[in-house]
Amino acid sequence: MNENLKIIKLKNRTLLELEGDDSREFLQSLVTNDINLISKEKSIYSALLSPQGKYLYDFFIYKNTNNNIVIDCEKNDHKELVHKLNIYKLRSKIEIRVNDKLDIYSIYGKDLDTLTSNLKVNYKEGFTKEVSDNLFFIDPRNKNLGIRNYTSKLMKEFSIIHTGTLSDWHYVRIENNIPYPYNDMDKEKSFIIENNFEKINAIDFKKGCYIGQENTARQKYRGTAKRQLVVGKIIGKEIINGEKVFYDEKVVGTVRSSSKDLCLVNIRSEIYEKCKKNKISIKIKESELIFI
Repeated sequence: MNENLKIIKLKNRTLLELEGDDSREFLQSLVTNDINLISKEKSIYSALLSPQGKYLYDFFIYKNTNNNIVIDCEKNDHKELVHKLNIYKLRSKIEIRVNDKLDIYSIYGKDLDTLTSNLKVNYKEGFTKEVSDNLFFIDPRNKNLGIRNYTSKLMKEFSIIHTGTLSDWHYVRIENNIPYPYNDMDKEKSFIIENNFEKINAIDFKKGCYIGQENTARQKYRGTAKRQLVVGKIIGKEIINGEKVFYDEKVVGTVRSSSKDLCLVNIRSEIYEKCKKNKISIKIKESELIFI
């Protein structure tokens, strides 16, 4: 048994299944990524924005064995998301329902390349495969986050993996500078460009119009984004999510999720560049923050 691999059950996620002839066209006009990329061998990560281009919801999207589109979203937000989708649905031929028959797992660790090789899987973001009633894909945001698996019964290759901890999984996420939007972003306030959504393959700038597209494109092409999400190393005690970052007695950023000695920080770009270039640490209560 490979001690470098771990598996966790993601109890905070819910699956929404979209059935109907208009499912793809409907989502294509709403979300930030290109729905036409989805196939039996490809899954994506995407977001739904406000008309002003601010974050509302994020989710994974894949195609199941019934050829229906499935959205893997935050459980605490799923009722809101369904309501929002129904508002936009109008006369589209779509039925949206919760699929509570499958469990969602994440497999992560240092030997993912060995596991994917044994499974004959292309170790590339979004690559999707189905084996023994287990549909799984390499995390579309970053392959270092591992495999996302959907099943009612784990296949042998996954069932023998030791159970991991959510804290360790979040450490890998933070180490790779990937936000957990439910905790790391403010709904109807945060911009996805300022939170690495382009870097984690959540935006397609060639797909055409979607809700919030104009402001998102402006931030990319005109460089109007003022902040960025970066990784910080904590020296001292834990710094809680939401703690303000001060520089020259002015608020310049906010600490987001953390695990062990690492955290994410949404901070003004010029302050981050200055601190990193000059190796300046920032004191936050009883701790220091160093950008890496």
